[in-house]
Amino acid sequence: MPEKNVDDEDVKAAIERPDTGDGPGTDNLDDLPESDFVGFAEDDAEAGPQATATIPYDCPVANFIDELSATGHVTHISYRKTSVTLHHNAGRLSHQGILDVWKVRPASAHFDVDAAGAVAQYVKVNEYAWAVGNTAGNQSSISIEMANATLAPNWTVGEATWKNAARLAGWNFAEVIGERPSRSNLFYHHHWSSTVCAGPHMDQIYDAVLAAAQVAYDHFKDAHSTLGPDTEPVPVERQR
Repeated sequence: MPEKNVDDEDVKAAIERPDTGDGPGTDNLDDLPESDFVGFAEDDAEAGPQATATIPYDCPVANFIDELSATGHVTHISYRKTSVTLHHNAGRLSHQGILDVWKVRPASAHFDVDAAGAVAQYVKVNEYAWAVGNTAGNQSSISIEMANATLAPNWTVGEATWKNAARLAGWNFAEVIGERPSRSNLFYHHHWSSTVCAGPHMDQIYDAVLAAAQVAYDHFKDAHSTLGPDTEPVPVERQR
């Protein structure tokens, strides 16, 4: 028998979940700028060259920015970011798997960390991802998704996943936000809207996640990393 494709099953389940509390933060999509709806990519369209660079992280970052933009599920307006919000996938999803969900569901996030701890970027760090179901939260927060190791009711997240998500959060605090992570700026999704995300397991280990993000922040501040000419400029002042 062929091996069961868990990712495909979880993509279907994630698309059908009505209680994630994600989305653009408004019940009326007409309230968002028309220019944000760039249309849906055709399944058989040839992929052009990647026009948008990922962050200058010190680990590989898979680039899904242009593919996510093609869904129309992002607002291309830059805002000053002041926090990081962690989410769980509500599924054991790959980087491609979560993009497949967002092609159907009107949602997005800036980053995803998969089961192995690998990082992918979907939205430029200063833009408005459709992530937390709250306008102020989407404007001010950088959202990082995490693949689940197990499903309901505990929605556990593997150590490699949450530790790498915390490290990525530390980079964003050091290079984009300019403040050390704390309880007042490192959030889970349920901080912004009525949802269990990032799940009971992540609630139980919040202190460890915060400590890991603080260690990463200190490392990146000491490293004095700089942006290259082909990377997105950060930080940027809020435009509106």
